[in-house]
Amino acid sequence: MKYVKFDRRGAFSRVGALIALFTLIACPACRRNDASSQLTEAAQEKTVRPIQPFVVPEGEKAEVRTFPVVIKEGTSAKLSFRVPGKLENFDVTPGRRFKEGEVVAQLERRDYQLIVDRCKQALVEANAALKAMETGARPEDLASAEAGYEAAKSQRETAERQYQRMNSLHSDGAASELQFDLAKSTYDSAVAAERAAEKTLEKAQKGSRDEEIEMAKAKIAGLEIDLKLAENKLADTTLVAPFSGVVTEKYFDNHETVAPGVAIVELVDDKSYEGELSVTEELTLRLDDISKIECSFEAIPGKKFAATVKEALTSVQKNTRSYLMTISIDVGEEDGALLGMVGDAHIFLNDPDGFMLIPTSAVVVGVDENGVVVPDQTNVWLVDKDSLTITRRAVKLGNSIDGKAQILSGLNGGETIVGAGARFLSDGQKIRLEESE
Repeated sequence: MKYVKFDRRGAFSRVGALIALFTLIACPACRRNDASSQLTEAAQEKTVRPIQPFVVPEGEKAEVRTFPVVIKEGTSAKLSFRVPGKLENFDVTPGRRFKEGEVVAQLERRDYQLIVDRCKQALVEANAALKAMETGARPEDLASAEAGYEAAKSQRETAERQYQRMNSLHSDGAASELQFDLAKSTYDSAVAAERAAEKTLEKAQKGSRDEEIEMAKAKIAGLEIDLKLAENKLADTTLVAPFSGVVTEKYFDNHETVAPGVAIVELVDDKSYEGELSVTEELTLRLDDISKIECSFEAIPGKKFAATVKEALTSVQKNTRSYLMTISIDVGEEDGALLGMVGDAHIFLNDPDGFMLIPTSAVVVGVDENGVVVPDQTNVWLVDKDSLTITRRAVKLGNSIDGKAQILSGLNGGETIVGAGARFLSDGQKIRLEESE
C-alpha cells in the first residue's frame, strides 16, 4: 500500500489562494450591496412622515342628520276690526312692540255709544210697560200712558223723517253705511217704542191679558239681545293685541276709514320661531326615532337652540321630491336670534349602531386594491403603535357636525388613527408620532 504524503502547508496555501481569489472577485459586489443597503436605509429614513395621532372616542348612540334652516315667524296675525269706522287712535309704527291685551287701535265710539243708549232706553220702556200690565193701571197711570204714547209717536215721526232723508242720501252716495244704519236703528227703536207705548195705553184702558204679558216678556228678552249686540259692537271699536309681539306691517294711517275684516297691521310673535326643512322620506318615516333637534346659526357661533317637530307633511313636494317638516325653535329673550337668520338643524336619531366624530383632516379618499381612486369611498389611516406603520381602513362617512366628520361604521372606540398629516401617506409607511400642543 502506498501512502500519499499530506503536505499540510501546501494544502493550506492552495485553500488560501482560492479564498483570496474569491474575495477579489466578490468584493465589488459586496461593496455595491453595502452601498445599496445604505441608500435604502437612508430613503426609508427620509420617507418616515410625522403625523398627529387621534384616539377614536366611543360611539355616540345617535345618528345625526343635518338640514339647512331659515328662521321664520311662528305666530303671526293680520289684525282687523269687526265693525266699520274711522280710526281715532292709531299711533303705530312698524317695529313697535305690544303686550297681549294692549290696545293697538281705536275707532270713533260716538255713534256706537248712541245705539247702546237707544237700546237701553227701549229696554227701560219695555220693562215699565210689563210692570203696568202686571199691576193694572191707575188713573194717573192711564194719563201717563197717554202722554207716553204721544211722546213715543212724536219720536217715531221724527225718526221716520230722518230715516227717509238718510235713505235718500245713502241711495245717492252722500251718506255712509254707518250713518244709514244708525238712522234705521233709531227709526226701528222709535217704532218699537211707539208700539210699546200704544200697547201700554191699551192695556191701561182695557187691562192686559195673560198672553199679552207673555209677549211683553218675550219682547224684553229680544231688547236685551239687541242691547248685548250693541254693546259688543261698541267693544269692537277697540282693537287689542291677541298675543305679545312686534308690528311688522302697517296698512292704514290714523283718521282713515276702515271696513270690517280689512287688516290694518300685521303682528308677529318674534319669540315664537319656526323653521321649515326639506327632509328625506326615510326621515319622515322615523319621526318616533327623533331624540332631539338642535339648531345653530352662522350669526351666533357657539350657540345651540333646542327645537321640536311641530308638523311633518306626508305628501311629497313636487319640485324637490322631498318632504316638508316644520320645527318650533326655542328662543329666549336674550339669545339674539332674529327672523331670517340662516343656519343648520341637526336632527338626532336613536341608533343602536352609534357613530363616532373624528377630525375632518383624518378622512382621505378611498382607493381600490390597484391604487385607483374610488370617489364614493372614504378611508382613514389606522396606526400600529408597535411598528409605527399605518394601514388604510375603509369607513362609512355621515354628516359634518360641528366641524367634525361623522363616522357611521368602520372604526372602533379606542383605535388610533392619523388625525393630522394624512395626505401623501401610503399603506405600510413608517410614521413618527407627534402629539399636538
